[in-house]
Amino acid sequence: MGSHDNYTFANQSAIPSPLDKQLPAFFKSWDDPHSKNECLNLFHPTEGQLVFGSTTTGREAIRAFRDAMIHPENGPVVDLEHTLGKCFVLAGGAGEGKQEVIVNGSLWYKLKNGRKIDVDFASNIRFVSPGEGEDLLAEFYEVYLDATELMGAIKEMNEADEH
Repeated sequence: MGSHDNYTFANQSAIPSPLDKQLPAFFKSWDDPHSKNECLNLFHPTEGQLVFGSTTTGREAIRAFRDAMIHPENGPVVDLEHTLGKCFVLAGGAGEGKQEVIVNGSLWYKLKNGRKIDVDFASNIRFVSPGEGEDLLAEFYEVYLDATELMGAIKEMNEADEH
């Protein structure tokens, strides 16, 4: 049996270019606690929105959000890894020069206290084309997952740190 690449969608060959390369690269970079934030290149610099509970707008704000959540020493999340499921390209795009996709899969989070939490996710991403021949940029990216266990574990960990 061959090993499975977590960053390859089950329907990888059906994903249009450049998303077939952009999306796996995004997840791989997002999951790397030591990354140089290459994942942020997926978002529109000033208008890109990430919705993960609350809405964060612009690359710098998204970077700050990620840094506050994922850090190899300070945590609360010190490591994580997505396993990509499928990418569904929505028919008709999202208007002129736009493309919209739904992606799903699973992921695990490792907290700084060593606890590991598994969860399934889905994301709705709307891309806009900045110009001919350029990579698409995410103007809207919403994550859907049940964060109850994750947030509860972070709260417990923080409370234990206070005592």
